[in-house]
Amino acid sequence: MANLLEAAKSGDKRATLIALRDKLAETIQNCDSGRDMASNSKRLMEVMAEIEALPDPTQVKVSKHDRLKQKHENRQSKSNI
Repeated sequence: MANLLEAAKSGDKRATLIALRDKLAETIQNCDSGRDMASNSKRLMEVMAEIEALPDPTQVKVSKHDRLKQKHENRQSKSNI
């Protein structure tokens, strides 16, 4: 979803931030004003930080119960060695 407007209308925060990141990068690349480049560069860095702070959608979500169960099973298998 490359279009910023479409991404924003979708309500998908990650897609919107990615489209905004791409738009800002394009604006910076074509910028002639040092002042505009500085403010857009700062905003680009903020948007990139927001993207990195979002949970990775490709990771499988594991419940707290399952994490604790796995931790317990790992301890059991190590004590049996």
